[in-house]
Amino acid sequence: MRGSGCFLLAMAVTGPAWAGPWAQPEGGWYAQAVLTAEELEGIRGNRVELYGEYGLAPGWSVTAKSEAVAYETAGSQFDRTAWRATLRRQLVDHKGWAIGVEAGLLEGNSVGGVFGCDSWGGEIRVSGGLSGLRGGRNFHAFADAVSVRYEDGCVRHRAEIGYGVDLWQNLFLGQQLWIERGSDTADSSKYETKLGYHFDWADLAVGYRQEFAGEFDEQAVLLAVSFRH
Repeated sequence: MRGSGCFLLAMAVTGPAWAGPWAQPEGGWYAQAVLTAEELEGIRGNRVELYGEYGLAPGWSVTAKSEAVAYETAGSQFDRTAWRATLRRQLVDHKGWAIGVEAGLLEGNSVGGVFGCDSWGGEIRVSGGLSGLRGGRNFHAFADAVSVRYEDGCVRHRAEIGYGVDLWQNLFLGQQLWIERGSDTADSSKYETKLGYHFDWADLAVGYRQEFAGEFDEQAVLLAVSFRH
């Protein structure tokens, strides 16, 4: 089962500032839309995710995410929605290394599949990462520790590890791993691989996500488009 209450990321490598511990530059922004076709225990679903970041001041960013998913169940649709808003502070920026903290509010957990949490909650995140050039290629790698608690007692604890690298010219690869534990059938471990291209106007990527350990069988394919300024 997908037990994650976090946002799902498309690995656009040329500007890692949208992910993990990195803050957007003051006045800078990043926006992403993701369309996902997924299957959970034989139940098909379609998901739409909208995510954005904005640089408030040096080292400070706000983030926001909204998502909705429709599952086809017994001839009808089982719909879930969720939103999330946080404030991120980048604490360290030294020779490509970064450390950041993030906190915010959320409601619902459509990323949790049919069994997601529904109430209001809070999220705290601590992140570390490294970005730069290796062999003339842009790269970034990060690791996050996340804790989410809802007012109805639902709890999620999650580790996220990911990286992205430019393969050749404008072609890039991104991979990410989620390991989550908590209440209400939250145990979940999944990975995601994306291959994309840096266009002048946006980054476009296609990917595949697979649950490899958990209570349910899940897989998904996705299309992500990202913009930045």
